[in-house]
Amino acid sequence: NYFIRACRRSPTPLPPPCILFLSISPDLIRVQCRIVSNYRVRVPEVTRMEGIGNGIPTGDKLILRGLKFHGFHGVKPEEKKLGQKFLVDVDAWMDLRKAGKSDNLSDTLSYTDIYRIVKEVVEGPSHDLLESVAQMIASKTFTNHSQISAVRVKVGKPHVAVHGCLDYLGVEIIRYRTIDAPN
Repeated sequence: NYFIRACRRSPTPLPPPCILFLSISPDLIRVQCRIVSNYRVRVPEVTRMEGIGNGIPTGDKLILRGLKFHGFHGVKPEEKKLGQKFLVDVDAWMDLRKAGKSDNLSDTLSYTDIYRIVKEVVEGPSHDLLESVAQMIASKTFTNHSQISAVRVKVGKPHVAVHGCLDYLGVEIIRYRTIDAPN
């Protein structure tokens, strides 16, 4: 999330309601003001609050690492029939200051809420691609938890039919509520 000095409609560190991010690069952010029109903002003109620095979210986040589930995802018939183990990591960016001060669970999001989403998707209906599994986890996270501003999902397959030594093969996606969340 950015507070863009060119638009002073937002008194909070959340994106102004009139701003829609179109593209983000290390030195230029292209935005659209729904009131004015498209314009560009140089990164030095933007104050990073808990936002996207060089295309990667920064700030507070919930971290879930090494989640393991048995699922039936893949293109090969044996993957759909026998299934296999999947490894999942999730980072969910949100403001954790209030919870840090209050020490109250109601001021944050429980890790188990995100864990349940991952479990439901990985152990649920089969997808051909890991990209689809990761996207479904990200989409459900945004849909169920409005306080999440960005999410990173990494899905790996440790047991794949390739000749060679490896820990796992997989995908990693990063999604932003302002760009990727369902309306």
